Amino acid sequence: MNAQELQIKFDELLSITRESYDAFLSQSELALAAERPLMLAVDEDNLDAEKFQMDRALFSAAPVVAVPIHSEFSPLRQNGHRFLLAEDGLYLEARRPWLHFIHRLAEHNTVRIPFGAVKPKVELAFGALGTALMEMQEFGAHAMVEAPTEAAASLIWNDESRAWSIKYPETIGAATASRIEYKQVELGERESVAIDLHSHGNGPAFFSPTDDDDDRGAIKISGVFGDLDQPLPSVAFRLCVLGLYIPLKVPAEKIFGAHAPAVAA
Repeated sequence: MNAQELQIKFDELLSITRESYDAFLSQSELALAAERPLMLAVDEDNLDAEKFQMDRALFSAAPVVAVPIHSEFSPLRQNGHRFLLAEDGLYLEARRPWLHFIHRLAEHNTVRIPFGAVKPKVELAFGALGTALMEMQEFGAHAMVEAPTEAAASLIWNDESRAWSIKYPETIGAATASRIEYKQVELGERESVAIDLHSHGNGPAFFSPTDDDDDRGAIKISGVFGDLDQPLPSVAFRLCVLGLYIPLKVPAEKIFGAHAPAVAA
């Protein structure tokens, strides 16, 4: 067999190999597609690739998962959030170094859904708000000095040392009696903002529409101190989770009492 014949045989063999490989890829893709569920309701054969990638990115950032009936439910372990399909409706699950949160967004009890059960949960790594009482008292004293101008502070939770600290953010422009804007404080590797505090000066403590806008996409505890010219100022606290606002009861006398004990709120 001369060199030309060898080349022809080699080309034929290469062609067969390519065809076999292409067939293998095709069959493998079909098999994988049959095994994996398509989480997005799209026609994979007729879609805009760019839009599909954007949808996939959004889904990856906030996925939807089913709660198992027979297997053990595995909670979210990394920082982030996801949606849970359970037997009685749709739940939101969120995780931060200081928080594990499960809350039902929509109830359903008509059509039987083949998913398992999950229970609502608000678990704070630091135990209770009372563990940050000293930092709240420090900010209360600071806010009274600044009144009637508004003031702000961030209470930082370190999940390694399991300790609190307080940081005062840099203001943007001059604070007034009705408005304060500030930059986010710088955080260490194991630090996170768990409680965001600001004051209303001599005005009452409440959450304004501006506060609602500021807190809408956040996961944190927000606190407002007000009536700082009164013998007993007022306070308002809430847990903010991506637009959900859950009121928290914190007695003002625990923060502004002369010898307030560190009692959990």
